[in-house]
Amino acid sequence: MTKQPARIQVRETTSVECYSFEGKLEEIIEMLQDWEKEGKWEGIEIDYYEDGNHYQLYKHREETDKEYDKRMRLLEKEKSEKLKAKERRRKEYEKLKKEFEDTP
Repeated sequence: MTKQPARIQVRETTSVECYSFEGKLEEIIEMLQDWEKEGKWEGIEIDYYEDGNHYQLYKHREETDKEYDKRMRLLEKEKSEKLKAKERRRKEYEKLKKEFEDTP
């Protein structure tokens, strides 16, 4: 039985309106605490643009069964494609080897 790859941590984000951080500090702290309780959010990222800022809350979670299955299918497909490419290169090598072996 082959060992299955371990599940990975997936980064999940959600957008936050930039005006959410305007107002009284107590209200902002309360809002952040609510977000932490509701979604177990770990932090905030800020993307800076010419027309303003864009905020995203982020957290890490274990990938779901569906995500895991999709990742495993992609890994198998990549492995299969690498084997096919290697076999094509081997055949080309054999062809060239045979061609140049006969050359004096």
